[in-house]
Amino acid sequence: MKERLYRFRSFWIFPLLSVVLLYATSRNEPEERLHNAYWLSLLGLGFWTLLEYTLHRFAFHIQVPMPNPHLRAILNGSHLGHHAAPRDPTKVLVHPLYGIVISTALYALLYWISGNAFDAAAVMTGIWAGFLYYEAVHYRVHFSLSASGLIGWQRRAHFYHHFTNNKKCFGVTSPFWDYVFGTRKPDLKRSAIS
Repeated sequence: MKERLYRFRSFWIFPLLSVVLLYATSRNEPEERLHNAYWLSLLGLGFWTLLEYTLHRFAFHIQVPMPNPHLRAILNGSHLGHHAAPRDPTKVLVHPLYGIVISTALYALLYWISGNAFDAAAVMTGIWAGFLYYEAVHYRVHFSLSASGLIGWQRRAHFYHHFTNNKKCFGVTSPFWDYVFGTRKPDLKRSAIS
């Protein structure tokens, strides 16, 4: 039980951070502004899908030579370890410290863009909700036996990325950006006929 609490700690850390951040930043906001939290969270959730795709494609599978090998190890070392051992439960979930560092940079960027701490916190809440959905899907894809429904569909695309072509299918939770950027899984039935 203690190991599970430790392994799945992102599922309590990020909701707690969200509540604390929203509360702390809302204290000086007028009530009508608090209603923005709903749509800003939805905006953050949508932004998460692009962030998931971008990080997976360009940071975790970085191909360009980096002058600092330590930076490269930080960026994609754990992800490459996950590709090498996809059934290792210690390599499937993102380390919360990594998520907190990325979140801090994102929050600072969102605050700089919006000029409002509460708006930035609301967008981060949506990003964190998307991140936790990603964590749940990624874990289930690797450790559930379900081959049907949404999780089966997500598994087929993700395993195509893992075992067939790691330059395709970067979206784990959604194929939207793979369609936009031409990295989707090819339709094997159609290509076999052509």
